[in-house]
Amino acid sequence: MVPENIPELPFEHFLCFEEVAAFAAELARSCPELVTLSTIGESREGRPLQLLTITDSTTGPATEKPAYLIHGNIHAAELSGTHAALFTARQLVIDHANSDLLTDIAFYIIPRINPDGAEFVVTTSGTVRSRTDRTQERPNTLYQQDLNGDGLILTMRIQHPDGPLALDPDDPRLLVRRRKDTPPPYYRTLPEGLIHDWDGGEAITIEGRGFDWNRNWSYDWRPEPEQHGAGDYPFSEPEMRALAEFIHSHPKIFGILGYHNGPNGTLRPPSTGADTDLDQGDVLRMQELAEIGEKHTGFPVIPVVKYHRATSRDINLRGHFHNFGYHHLGLFVFEFELGTLVNSAGIKTEEIFAVSSDQEYEALMRRVLAWWDEQTERDQIFRAWTPFEHPQLGLIELGGLLGRHMAGPTLKELRTIAANTYRFTLDHAGDHPKVVVEDVCAEHVDGTVYRIRARVANRGQFPTHITNKGRSLRRLQTVQVAFYPGSGVRLVSAEGHRNLGHLPGLTGSRVLEWFIAAEGAGEDLCTVHVDGGTGGNTAVTIPRPSCP
Repeated sequence: MVPENIPELPFEHFLCFEEVAAFAAELARSCPELVTLSTIGESREGRPLQLLTITDSTTGPATEKPAYLIHGNIHAAELSGTHAALFTARQLVIDHANSDLLTDIAFYIIPRINPDGAEFVVTTSGTVRSRTDRTQERPNTLYQQDLNGDGLILTMRIQHPDGPLALDPDDPRLLVRRRKDTPPPYYRTLPEGLIHDWDGGEAITIEGRGFDWNRNWSYDWRPEPEQHGAGDYPFSEPEMRALAEFIHSHPKIFGILGYHNGPNGTLRPPSTGADTDLDQGDVLRMQELAEIGEKHTGFPVIPVVKYHRATSRDINLRGHFHNFGYHHLGLFVFEFELGTLVNSAGIKTEEIFAVSSDQEYEALMRRVLAWWDEQTERDQIFRAWTPFEHPQLGLIELGGLLGRHMAGPTLKELRTIAANTYRFTLDHAGDHPKVVVEDVCAEHVDGTVYRIRARVANRGQFPTHITNKGRSLRRLQTVQVAFYPGSGVRLVSAEGHRNLGHLPGLTGSRVLEWFIAAEGAGEDLCTVHVDGGTGGNTAVTIPRPSCP
């Protein structure tokens, strides 16, 4: 049963920035002991990059617990990720009454890491990958703009004798590739907008320089044109830099999940090369985890390098999240491709990737529109082609498919998808390292001398280094033990503070021993504080035995 004060998450429409901010604020107000709302920085246009920190604050601060990071909507049109991330935030709060997960760990959720690009898509259905640079408008370049005042950026259909497209004879709403026996009229298409400083020629560039923020991570970053959308240097985009700085300033993060929209899939590393470039044990473990994602969602497990049509070669995405997460952070990182409208029409990812020709793709799109026609409750994915007098191009037609709805599954289906990905998050996060202090004992030896013993153990599934790769990375801190004598107590053994290195999962432990001279009258002999890295922090205060 949902507590009355928990806000509802609407799935009737995509959320604008103000709606995302309002929901996050209301969730934080509803459960201040579990949810904190803050920011990790600002977007290029000045919007806050909102962060929801979700943990049981009565059991300690988030910064001392193992932590799991979720981010969504890195690509502007992939709006479903915001809903999925907010669903997880809300459900964690609801489930806390029957779960100790928030007792043990913290969740950091950034529902919309790209608020500027997403706002453009939500409000206009325009086209942008992550960001488009419009600081210098160039001649003969079309910049998207709503010209007919309907609040949307549609497609301009322009008749031209050299046009590569023609009306689909089976469904004239669609344009298909022109072939040698195709009758006229023929068309060119452009996004709705105006052409800056147009000289009347036919060489028209669309928009300015484009950026893909999932090519702006640091590992194996390559400059343009070798890697399209890469940016000027790793983390050159302020939003990506803020996210990277947050990750590196929170060393207890042990897992990261990103939400995207493409043909649905459970994506895992690598994003360049092959599995043989990774530690074999790590590949087996990440495959096992990814298969849990497939079990919950039905989305096939696909290494990023294999996420392509069957007729294409393996892809190599430089500066990509997966390789950064594994090679630079030492973590098992995943992305869910939440699907597209094509998936919602009942067409599986395997069939989408099996498309090998324009004709096959066109047949697939006919199926999508035929399915859409049959729906009684449906997102408005299509605007009828309507004549329009363009101030530069003359008589054209405006209409076509709306990108913001084509890019993701239906909003109705998204609720179920978000619930399924949440189940994976629970399983992945539930394997967190958990460093504890056990078998604490204080024994009187002679006179004022006592022997202190304690076992420092990792009772979580993951080792504190998470991956085998992580053993060699400075970011994944080893387990550090600090020994603090009580008032009037003096340490007489050789070592107080200890570096235990990393601890394996479940069975990893070390028994530690100290000798002290308790000459004062204090009640407590000492405090043992453990910084367990990704296993979290813990401390125990050891009192003087009542009967020496």
